Amino acid sequence: MSKELEDILRKVDFITAALLLSGQITIGGVFIQPESAFALSLTGPITGGTRIESKGKRPIVDATIDVVDILTSLALLTDKINVIGTYITFGRFTIVVGGPLFGGEKRKPSERETERIINDFIEFT
Repeated sequence: MSKELEDILRKVDFITAALLLSGQITIGGVFIQPESAFALSLTGPITGGTRIESKGKRPIVDATIDVVDILTSLALLTDKINVIGTYITFGRFTIVVGGPLFGGEKRKPSERETERIINDFIEFT
């Protein structure tokens, strides 16, 4: 992967971390992958979804969700996980993050895959 592509993808990671820390997106689900790996789906009002909150406004549950968001942001900022794609559904999309920390492989997209991720990201944000 070229240095230029690597820089662009790191910026996407930083933007995603900022969206998590600002509360614009939050964990929306988990994708189970082969070989015991998993990836997180991130969604929120900015992606056409809703912000996940506990039923009945339970502070401990909401705090746990916030902690997961903060830890996910830190993993993105320290390059332990990366944005690995988007999942587009009717009227909304999610940002998918994964990598070695979650048992997956380190992101090594081609130029074509990078262009697709960036175009999806720009179109919906």
